[in-house]
Amino acid sequence: MAARSTTAETILEAAQRSIRRRGRQKLSLSAVALEAGVSRPTVYRWFPTKALLLAALTAHEVEQFDRGLQQLADDHADPAARFDVGVRYVVTYLDDTIGPDAISADPAFALQSLADSLGPHVESVARVLGDALDQIPAVGSGALTREQGAEMVLRIAYSHYLVPNPDTERLLATLRAFAQVESATSESRSVRRRT
Repeated sequence: MAARSTTAETILEAAQRSIRRRGRQKLSLSAVALEAGVSRPTVYRWFPTKALLLAALTAHEVEQFDRGLQQLADDHADPAARFDVGVRYVVTYLDDTIGPDAISADPAFALQSLADSLGPHVESVARVLGDALDQIPAVGSGALTREQGAEMVLRIAYSHYLVPNPDTERLLATLRAFAQVESATSESRSVRRRT
């Protein structure tokens, strides 16, 4: 069973790389097989159609996002520190995993992927950061739910991906000021070095 899971993940990662370089329109299962170093029948056994491969890829990316965020949250019991590292992760996630070339390779697919991921990402951020989102005054006061606070943070992160700010630290400082959270700078830097 583990070998099959590894094979599927290898195929999904190859599909991610292929989309980054060429866009979704030029994605073919044959190209993914070549990129993954597996036979075409192996790709077709796991993902019989391009549509199934793309759906699995979206689910895989959401799972990667959730797993990475959970690892950071587990390392920070203090809500303010968890908020700080969580916001850094959310802001840098797309650049680190998808890369800026995905937008230029296939803008429509990149935008649709963001739209498809928003709901699951909101659920993940609200669940994983939990009380850390209470650092946002409107959430702490009850004017917004944690889910709404998570959505605001994600929409800002998505906008950073679409219209990059060359100074990520400045954007993070702005988000901290918005949330009225002191920077956990030394912790954030150590997390950045580990990831």
